[in-house]
Amino acid sequence: MPWPSKIIKLFEITKSEGGRDESQFYGPYNVLLNYLSPFEQDFVVAPHYKRPQQSQSVDFTTIFIVSHDKHPVFFMEIKPLNHIQHISTRKGADKQMRENRNHF
Repeated sequence: MPWPSKIIKLFEITKSEGGRDESQFYGPYNVLLNYLSPFEQDFVVAPHYKRPQQSQSVDFTTIFIVSHDKHPVFFMEIKPLNHIQHISTRKGADKQMRENRNHF
């Protein structure tokens, strides 16, 4: 199923702006996830904000959870665009997601 041109345009604009900060992609991914998981079919896309373990840090993690009939289907965390270029950051993201899956 091809994505609508408006969604593709959102990602292209964000990518052209650098994509170094993952929060730049929250809007485009929220639009995409809601398009692919429509509320009319009992899906809910909800961002969850996870506070870091250290009370001194203000760096929150945002995880999008897609549920169907109140059951989690999948979750995803947005990473900066340059993370895909290095195997070490991809491995780190994989490890983090596997550890987080038990929290949902």
